[in-house]
Amino acid sequence: MAIEGISGLAGTNSLTAVKQSTPAEAQASFTESLKSAIESLNETQQESDKMTQALAAGKVDNLHDVMIASQKASVAMDAAVQVQKKAIDAYTEMMRMSM
Repeated sequence: MAIEGISGLAGTNSLTAVKQSTPAEAQASFTESLKSAIESLNETQQESDKMTQALAAGKVDNLHDVMIASQKASVAMDAAVQVQKKAIDAYTEMMRMSM
C-alpha cells in the first residue's frame, strides 16, 4: 500500500503576504474606521428619530418598524459606550505602566 504525500492544502493557494504598514498609515486607518463607525451610529440615531417623529405625527402606521429602528439605535449606542469605556480603560492602564 503506497502512501501519497500531502500536496497543498485546499484554500491556501490564494493567501498572500500581510502588508506591513507604517504607524502613520495605521493611525490613518484607525481614524477612518472610528470616523466611519461614528457616522454610522449618527445615521442610525437620526433614522430612529425620524421614524419616531413620523409615528407621532401619524405619517407611519407600522409601529413594528419604528420599534425595530429604535432598538437598533439603542443597541448601537450601547455598543459605542462600551467601546469608549474599554478605550479609556486601556489608556488608563497604559498610563500606569512604568517605563
